Amino acid sequence: MISRNIERPTRIMYHRSISTIIIPSASVQLGHMFDPMFSRILVAYDGSEPSKRALDLAAKTAAMFRGELIIVTAIFRGAVPIFSEEGQGTLSTADIQDYLDKMENVYRSALESAVNEVRNRYPDLDVEPLLIDGRPSSVIVEEAEKRDAHLIIIGSRGLGGVTGWLLGSTSRKVVDQCTKPVLVVK
Repeated sequence: MISRNIERPTRIMYHRSISTIIIPSASVQLGHMFDPMFSRILVAYDGSEPSKRALDLAAKTAAMFRGELIIVTAIFRGAVPIFSEEGQGTLSTADIQDYLDKMENVYRSALESAVNEVRNRYPDLDVEPLLIDGRPSSVIVEEAEKRDAHLIIIGSRGLGGVTGWLLGSTSRKVVDQCTKPVLVVK
């Protein structure tokens, strides 16, 4: 039997590695029931489809709990191609800087689009975008700790490719390194 006068969810069920929080009554005011449990959500965003799904869930959750949404995009500048676009010879210093500038512009544009989309859908939601240089897993963990995030939401796979292969799974590293609750979205 579940009590109707609760401060927190009373049980969590597990099915195929998906957690479900059981809420006892539709009359319970969710914002107060979970406050401050999910009042500050940090979402990792890189423009990939899994990060878009993570952003969608994070924005819905933050809006539902009348909280804050912190959208973090990390620019890892250690992933620079070795060869020029023509495939001949190595990159010059100017070529590398041009590549890094383009990469930053792509991430900045993706982040700005994400912020605009969230603000259009949830105009009352407090949204803080962050574009930070660094290894994605480290940036996410550090910002979650620094900003006292109550929940991190991250896609199961990012842009990956060779960079993902070299660095390993960002979501796995975040789960392993962080002391905050992490929700990985497939």
